[in-house]
Amino acid sequence: MTRSNAWKRIPLSIAAAALLLASAPSGSRAATHAVDIADFAFAPAELTIAVGDTVTWTNRDDMIHTATGVTGAWDSGDLALGESYSLTFTVPGTYDYLCTPHPSMTGRIIVVAAAATPAPSSGGLPNVAMPAAPGSTPLLVALGLIATVAAAGLAFRVARVRARRG
Repeated sequence: MTRSNAWKRIPLSIAAAALLLASAPSGSRAATHAVDIADFAFAPAELTIAVGDTVTWTNRDDMIHTATGVTGAWDSGDLALGESYSLTFTVPGTYDYLCTPHPSMTGRIIVVAAAATPAPSSGGLPNVAMPAAPGSTPLLVALGLIATVAAAGLAFRVARVRARRG
């Protein structure tokens, strides 16, 4: 199959879906942070994260450990060597935790709110953008990508026809 014939075999909807998956905005991107439990300590012992981020504790010791909030808000249960526990933090604040079998092992998670968008400086253009309806952005992106792929396909075909005519 020649290179020009290969494009005929890819339906536009598949190409559009691939582009959509590769480039669709996902809003804020939550992160995952690792805390190792090793040598009877949490590493790092203190971690600052953003609201919506996830912390994963992994036991690297031969001993059983836990990651337990001092208020009892969460408890990983016993983690054996190689086992992990993950928790997503959705509220800003400071969260102290410990290992219940070894209470001298302590740690702290500091959860900060997402940074606010700075206000425009005086003399600048006012922000007149209107918020999109919930859930409409992915649909608009998909429609835009489908239109772009269709236009590219049409342009490709026009160029082929012109090339054949000389």
